[in-house]
Amino acid sequence: MSVKQSAGGEAVCLICKEGCSGFQPHSWRKACTACGCSTVDHIPGGDLEDDQHMGRLLSESPCSHLTAKVKGGGGLRMYKRNRMIVTNPVVSRKDPTFSTTTYDWAPAGLNQKLAMQYMELLLESHRPVSGTHGAVERRRKLLSQLPVYDHDPMKCQIHE
Repeated sequence: MSVKQSAGGEAVCLICKEGCSGFQPHSWRKACTACGCSTVDHIPGGDLEDDQHMGRLLSESPCSHLTAKVKGGGGLRMYKRNRMIVTNPVVSRKDPTFSTTTYDWAPAGLNQKLAMQYMELLLESHRPVSGTHGAVERRRKLLSQLPVYDHDPMKCQIHE
């Protein structure tokens, strides 16, 4: 979730694509001065870093059961990502095949049947299926709701 522009311009805007030369932070807004899009639109996906931030955030909360200690991490806790893989048989003639769907997130503590009922209640465009717009949009919402500076003191900027 770090927003650093490299010489190669790796933090290019996900909205503007080639129209943005790379993330250039505004002095006080959460936006890019190059294209005007939000900071969240420039952040490349990083599940490991996201899980560390969520683990730090949840470690002292009533939801600490959603985290696990990292071996050799010196007490560092990591979010236990609740992915769900659904396998559906596709009946076609004599050879049965299977189609699988991987959800980046599913409600914790539910069996697969209840989790699938929950997913069916969501609009298809909002379902967090891996590699789809719904999964990207869920991550963007999490970054907006849980900004990195709320749980990492090193990301705070103190203006005097």
